[in-house]
Amino acid sequence: MKKVTLFFPTPFPYNRPYHGTPLALLAISRILAHEGYDVRIIARHLFADVEKEVLTHAKDSICVGISAMTGFQINDGLAISRLVRQHCPDVPIVWGGWHPSIRAEETTRDPNVDIVVRGYGDHAFPAVVKALESGGDLGAIPNLVYRKGDQIVQTPDAFLGNLEDLPPIPYHLVDLEKCMWETEMGRRTIAHISSYGCPHRCGFCVEPIVNRRRWKAFPAERVVDEWEYLARKHNCDSVAVIDSNFFVDKRRAYDIATGLLKRNLKIKWGSANGRVPQLVKFEPEIWEALEKSGCTTILTGSESGSQEALDMINKDMDVDEIGKFTELAAKYHIKVFFSFLVGLPWSANADENRRYVAKEYSSTLGLIGKLLKITNRNRFMYYMFLPYPGAPLYDRAVELGLRAPDSLEGWSNHLLSPNDGFNIVTKQKWITPTQARMTAMLTQYIFGLLDPDTYDTLKKTVSPGIKRLLFTIAYKIGEAMAKLRWRFQFFAFPIDYWVFTQIYKYGKIV
Repeated sequence: MKKVTLFFPTPFPYNRPYHGTPLALLAISRILAHEGYDVRIIARHLFADVEKEVLTHAKDSICVGISAMTGFQINDGLAISRLVRQHCPDVPIVWGGWHPSIRAEETTRDPNVDIVVRGYGDHAFPAVVKALESGGDLGAIPNLVYRKGDQIVQTPDAFLGNLEDLPPIPYHLVDLEKCMWETEMGRRTIAHISSYGCPHRCGFCVEPIVNRRRWKAFPAERVVDEWEYLARKHNCDSVAVIDSNFFVDKRRAYDIATGLLKRNLKIKWGSANGRVPQLVKFEPEIWEALEKSGCTTILTGSESGSQEALDMINKDMDVDEIGKFTELAAKYHIKVFFSFLVGLPWSANADENRRYVAKEYSSTLGLIGKLLKITNRNRFMYYMFLPYPGAPLYDRAVELGLRAPDSLEGWSNHLLSPNDGFNIVTKQKWITPTQARMTAMLTQYIFGLLDPDTYDTLKKTVSPGIKRLLFTIAYKIGEAMAKLRWRFQFFAFPIDYWVFTQIYKYGKIV
């Protein structure tokens, strides 16, 4: 018996289409697939009846693996764990992903979890499978937390081994046709990870806790090899890079870009995450190579227009650099996805904290207004700060009165629960539900419709004829209202936003 069943929980609590590649599960399958194990990867967008698929394969599997982030993925993951425990009580259940990595002991206390793999499991998870298969010692494998009788055992911490020794991603384990989606980069976009970790110290991020500010990357030539395979074998026309920080090594980024050019690989790529202080220092030849190779978008966490807020979160960045970066990206025709946050835990005094949050809104919206004058092509995403367990600002939030769950299930809807995409329940005392709703309204609705690329991207998803005509009319009305709201900075009485959320929640347009 050499079968392993892996489940990717849905991140959405409602029926919204999802078109992601379960990259974490593919990554931990590299070695196993290469060595002849029968690995079954199951997700709700890949199979019509995941419960049936899981039970069919779990009964004769060495183990069942589940990867989850904090939030609804825990809810869905636990539902499958309970199903496996009920029908296949002797099959070990292994959890991994961001949340189990940072709350490992708490996760292992759940009766539906036997083992937790902390951090990236490319090497650790195959070792767990082999130990379970042979009756080997789990204690000899780093990065684990597991139950042994009534005790919880934690093994030593270790970062990734040599990435160059890992076999290629076993894309044949999933139906890639169901993992591609249409973006403004192309009609057949697929996600890809080329590096792990991040060396920086942002206070809201758990990278410094999980990976100790370490970063490892696959060589440039190997990245180009994989993109070429996806393009030529699977007719992919664009790649969404979802590394935590793609641009850490500027020489590697340059080599990837020039490698694509040398192979005459006609694909678009983007969503590559980078830090403004690094990118503004890139030489012109690097920017030119990025543009010519098909880099269309860069994602950057600009976080706030307030220098005080940037300093609080240890961003190690000057607000003025954001404008310089915007000008550079515009010069080389690269669109920027700016990520901002609001609602930091400033003070235990509620009134004082509300004043700070009001200043955050004012400074950030002011900065966005300036950036829009440089170019209107960029997209602005505005999020409510959520204290992620393990991050430094999470500890500060707890000191200010945040009540944290003490169980895996408790984290499934902690802090923020989108009831219908419009009414938002927030358990944070430093930001109100009205402010939280306004933040969602800005990023989903106003900034989305202010982006001139949004219409062309969404129009392609609507069938020609009467449906497209009705879509165009509705879109233009929404666009006009969004522009008016932004011009007059008026965000009250959001009836138009409510209509938008219903389309977003139940419609086929993502």
